[in-house]
Amino acid sequence: MKNYVIMDLENPNARGNSICSIAIIVVKDNEIIDKKYSLINPEDRFDIKNSEITGITSNMVLQSPTLKDYWYEIKELLENNIIVGHNVLYDLSVLEKSLSRYNIDVPLFNYCCTLELSRKFLNLDSYKLTSIAQFLNVNYNPHNALEDAVTTYYLFRYLSEHYNIDNLQAKQYEYEFTVKDNIDSKLSSNINSLYGIIKGINYDGIINQYEINLLNKWLDENVIYKQYSLFNKILTELSSILEDGIITKYEKIELLGLVNSIQSSNMYNETTLNLQILQGILEGIACDKKIVIEEIENLKIWLIKNDYLSGVYPYDKVLLIVNKVLEDGILTENEKEDLALSFNEILNPICSNNKSIKLNGKTFCLTGDFKNGTKSEIKQKLENLGAIEKSGVSTKLDYLFVGGLGSDAWKYGNIGGKIAKAQELQEKGSLIQIITEEDLFENINNIK
Repeated sequence: MKNYVIMDLENPNARGNSICSIAIIVVKDNEIIDKKYSLINPEDRFDIKNSEITGITSNMVLQSPTLKDYWYEIKELLENNIIVGHNVLYDLSVLEKSLSRYNIDVPLFNYCCTLELSRKFLNLDSYKLTSIAQFLNVNYNPHNALEDAVTTYYLFRYLSEHYNIDNLQAKQYEYEFTVKDNIDSKLSSNINSLYGIIKGINYDGIINQYEINLLNKWLDENVIYKQYSLFNKILTELSSILEDGIITKYEKIELLGLVNSIQSSNMYNETTLNLQILQGILEGIACDKKIVIEEIENLKIWLIKNDYLSGVYPYDKVLLIVNKVLEDGILTENEKEDLALSFNEILNPICSNNKSIKLNGKTFCLTGDFKNGTKSEIKQKLENLGAIEKSGVSTKLDYLFVGGLGSDAWKYGNIGGKIAKAQELQEKGSLIQIITEEDLFENINNIK
């Protein structure tokens, strides 16, 4: 086999359905004639373990193309050539799932696996690419997609020269969409958020266009998780309900039975799981900017049933407000405005702050992922300006700086972390400020 392409890719997390870098080497007559390499914005989270292995972090791929954008640059190369790779079946499975996330048709791939061939023809203690590279006297930087691809080229060329590898060794890889029974634990919050949203939008017995838009937003944000059986079921049924933009009486019944809350998780405790539901309920109530008394009465019923959350922010704040507005059984316009403002503060804790940020001698804490560098780099920059880092949120903290890359956990109800603690302290009179990364760096850049 003299003409083929070699492919290698890296993924950002343990899900195995997104890509953060890809390399393709084009080989003609056994010689490399072209190399293609790109970082890819996976539009997905980065796990620390994966970043430690690959050296690729979320802030590094901000300006990189998504796979949806980059696919058409490499599509023909992968469709029209035999794809060679080390453990290439894994790479192809990640590629197929990544394409599926964008609803891109997955072609038939012809492949040849150097891991399989090495096990067949070479007598080695280990068939990892790093070990085989030592056998071939090839020095390279492992877990860099381009370096892995080049090393695979040397391996395949060696195998071809010594064992007469031909096109008959190639196999066909056919895409088959499969779903997993067990979901990523971090995604429990997404399910509980939807459960809460559905409860919230049904509290007044009417589902309007604003609430349909909110459901469509959840659908769009979660279609990338359809490889999980629970998400696949929910996404299919929710798409059907929302397809014509109208929710009939029968579809409303279907919607109410669409999803059950998740009450057990190896990542979130029971309290956090129910706070995720509460946040969804508040979002469902507030999304149409029209709060009615039936919604607040039903919210109070939920709060009373879950009174074990007492003492945990924002439960007490919500209950206090609800009790106050229901005292006389009338919901005035002023009370509606107060409710909307309070719910918005809970749902959107990270507000833009245009005030000047004085860093010298002030304490700070970092949370989330940052566009302008790693946490260590941000910390060093702030300390150079005289600020003092604190590991946690307390009354002694001046600033909580929130990374601009956001967090799935914040988006879907994990409000039991540093931001929630800062909000709670603010409620008690603390002067701590929650500042966005954008505002922080606008101030830093203005410092002469």
